[in-house]
Amino acid sequence: MTQASRELLAEWREAFDRSFGEPRRHADDEAVLDVLGIRIAGAPFALNLADLAGLTPAMPAAPYPAAAPGLLGLAGHQGQVLPLYDLQALIGRGHAGDVRWWAIARAAPLALAFEGFDGQWRLAAGDRLQQNDAAGTGWAVRCGGALRPLIELDGLIAAVTANSTSTSTSTSTTTSMTTSAGAAGR
Repeated sequence: MTQASRELLAEWREAFDRSFGEPRRHADDEAVLDVLGIRIAGAPFALNLADLAGLTPAMPAAPYPAAAPGLLGLAGHQGQVLPLYDLQALIGRGHAGDVRWWAIARAAPLALAFEGFDGQWRLAAGDRLQQNDAAGTGWAVRCGGALRPLIELDGLIAAVTANSTSTSTSTSTTTSMTTSAGAAGR
């Protein structure tokens, strides 16, 4: 890694950390949008920084025996154990091959794995464009020299939560039926 790359990485890290120390914005600041530029399957995407509680380099996930779509395993973050999901799989682009970063969601206790981190930008209202995009959000942002689909985490979290609730309900129903049948057979 070159010295220029180290300095750029340190600048990004400092700006990212500083953004969590700033007070929440008021309604009059709605025109400003802070985004995190990421890469999924080599393509540029963006996440709303207000939807995130943290960003960390990826580590090996602890295996977890569940069949939830996109579940990679369990991740540890600040003393919590979080389910780790493949963001690429959740937006319908197949499974990620090389996960290097985890984004920690603010709205629910879960982590999202993705391939690359490009930077953080504070955008004006004119940089947010409504369009049909690959992420299905209807919004894209112009930053980092690219037009990036904005991934809305609220919808993804709702889908993951609904799927995990239906999976655990069907598993517990199957388990209780098996237990009841086994007891009846004695």
